[in-house]
Amino acid sequence: MANPNPPNPTSPRMARVHSFGHPTAPTPRTGWGQPARAKTSSPGMLQASTPLPYAPTGLTVVPGSGTTLSTSWAAPATDTAHGPATGYNIRVRPSVGGSWTTNALVSSPTTLSGLAAATGYNVQVQTIAAAGVSAWSAAVTATTAAAGPNAPGVPAISAAAAPPDGTATRLSVAWTAPSTDGSHDAATGYKLRYSVSGAGSWTTVSGASSPVVLIGLSGATAYDIQVQGTNAAASPGAWSASTTASTWGATVAPGNWVPATSQTHNAAVAPNGGAQLVAVAAPTAVTGGAFAWSSSNTTVPTTGTIAGGADGQTNGWGQWFNAPATAGTYYLWLLAQGSGGTIGALATGPITVT
Repeated sequence: MANPNPPNPTSPRMARVHSFGHPTAPTPRTGWGQPARAKTSSPGMLQASTPLPYAPTGLTVVPGSGTTLSTSWAAPATDTAHGPATGYNIRVRPSVGGSWTTNALVSSPTTLSGLAAATGYNVQVQTIAAAGVSAWSAAVTATTAAAGPNAPGVPAISAAAAPPDGTATRLSVAWTAPSTDGSHDAATGYKLRYSVSGAGSWTTVSGASSPVVLIGLSGATAYDIQVQGTNAAASPGAWSASTTASTWGATVAPGNWVPATSQTHNAAVAPNGGAQLVAVAAPTAVTGGAFAWSSSNTTVPTTGTIAGGADGQTNGWGQWFNAPATAGTYYLWLLAQGSGGTIGALATGPITVT
């Protein structure tokens, strides 16, 4: 039976039914069918995180004093995506296994202390920056020093020379104490050894202290000298490198005319108006002698020398001369001359010139 009231397709209600339910209706326009749109951030919305810093580079770890490790590293690179370091963390653990111990907010260089002696440790360092922390650097392994006492380090010979008194059979030797570190304790004593240069046949002097005078040597001879530090360790320290020094070629001494200890300035030296020296060849031949005034009793004068004349004695020279022109305390130096130049010197005691 026909519907006495057929629907009016032009009514608003039927238009809605048609648009949603009719088989030939177009796709409805709804919020679900809209194309995706990019969303912009607004204040308070979560942003992408800032990139973390790079790890430090060039980590070095070496034994320090006692049971410590000394560490240092270089700051990491920075770029537009990685900010600069504001500090560092460092951590350490036994290399055979164990948990990490972290020291926070350190700087380079830094010392790791409280470790076990003669033990290997792994060390890593990490960058702290505004954005957070970096990955840990590659581990570096180092071993702490053994429990003491450790042998001393190597002393350094600071001087080795013939004495200023011209004695031909002696050498004076001085040295500086070795430094201490994680592997070397302080020296409490020293040994010295010497040999004719190049011979390698050593004579050892125990219980030496700086400076020491070697006696009974040959004149005009070069000697190699080495020093070694000792302490309570089972083994002594290493010998120092060789230093070579030569003895005088002659022994110089005052002769019969020895100046008095009190003189008048610019007047003839008492007694006899001058002085005399005797130079005994050992073994270099002595060909002449000279005298010189000096205010120093440690530095051989090289200017103002007064030539000496032969006085008829074997290897003896005398000279008449005046005391210095100005008042003061002086030393009279006696200089022997030979084929090698000035080969010996001897200072008298202090002479007061008034």
